[in-house]
Amino acid sequence: MPETSQVGMQYNEFAVAAEELSGGKIKVEQRINATLVTDAQTLDALMDGTIDFCHSFASYVVGTITDLAPLSIAGFYGGDDWPGFTTECHDIISSIYADFGIKYLQPVFNGYSAFVCTDRQIVKPSDFSGMSTRVSGIWVAKTVETWGGAPTTIDLGDLADAFSKKTVQAMPNGLNIIVPYKIYESTQYVTFTSIAEGFGGLLMNGDTWASLNADEQMLIEEAAKVFKANAYAISVENLAGYEKTIEDEGRNTVYRLTPAEQQEFVSQALTLYTEMEQEVGPKGIDLINILKSINGVS
Repeated sequence: MPETSQVGMQYNEFAVAAEELSGGKIKVEQRINATLVTDAQTLDALMDGTIDFCHSFASYVVGTITDLAPLSIAGFYGGDDWPGFTTECHDIISSIYADFGIKYLQPVFNGYSAFVCTDRQIVKPSDFSGMSTRVSGIWVAKTVETWGGAPTTIDLGDLADAFSKKTVQAMPNGLNIIVPYKIYESTQYVTFTSIAEGFGGLLMNGDTWASLNADEQMLIEEAAKVFKANAYAISVENLAGYEKTIEDEGRNTVYRLTPAEQQEFVSQALTLYTEMEQEVGPKGIDLINILKSINGVS
């Protein structure tokens, strides 16, 4: 992502905190806009030491780190306490990454998902029924299928044209994508939710972490905590701005899901965990159970 994007601003907070807390002894060199490695190359590059840190989405890495699959569905968290949610999941996520020689530092808040559609207001899962729905990731596609939609993959740069031609009719995605990419301008209906958008976080190469002394490790962890808090604040501020942009322009019919309506989406999405339990290991099962409990699903 570019330096001026939400993700760019959020990760800059880590670099700044690391330098400030260490009195300038630790400096994080940022390589924005995929100038070092692409998203698809990031996990391998981190594990082989080409890079020391990275931003990583669970949906990008589940092919290798299978036990993270529970975090890659749309609807993995539909509550209103993101910091508390991520604290509750921290130990199990750390343990899963550690099995691959990766130090998990802290999560990044990517904001909330919204549903955009050309044909109808989406207020219940069945409103996706029969519609071509843009997705990214295997488990997001399966989530959309549980809601009745027909998942399809289209590059973000082609989305506005695809919506205009109705090649694609609907999409669940973060407002941090829907507004900056002006996707709402090509759709009639927007439904706001507080369903967390894709789980991602700050990762560190395990060997690099192990090479630090105890004081340096403490500084990195403190910088990561600053990053988590500041990244959350940035996203919350942006969310308010994104919603205001859509509402002020007045081109869309806007609806906000009630808690009961939202729970229907989340509960239906989490039915995928029955299938997923056959594909993950014991730690993946533990993560599923934690997510079910947090989301109030038995």
